[in-house]
Amino acid sequence: MKGPKPLPKKIVSKMNKREITQYERLVREWVKTGEEMLKAQAESVQYDRKLDKVKEPTAAQRKKEQKLINAGFRTEYYAFKKADEYADFKKKVQKKYT
Repeated sequence: MKGPKPLPKKIVSKMNKREITQYERLVREWVKTGEEMLKAQAESVQYDRKLDKVKEPTAAQRKKEQKLINAGFRTEYYAFKKADEYADFKKKVQKKYT
């Protein structure tokens, strides 16, 4: 997965070491959580399609399907949370250095 749109170089050059470290951490977390979200949702969809072919799914199969769906939503929540953290940091830094 590609990362978010980077900050302009003129802003990054004005940032101190602590802000640069925080910026790099947020970008890494943004990418990592996005990849985890895509993987969890793909597993959920794949199992759902497999279950669609079964005439009478068992209770255990339905439970596993729901577990995968919940995992997909959970990872999506964390991915969006990290994206929001990155956006807030970006706004704060742009306001500070422009």
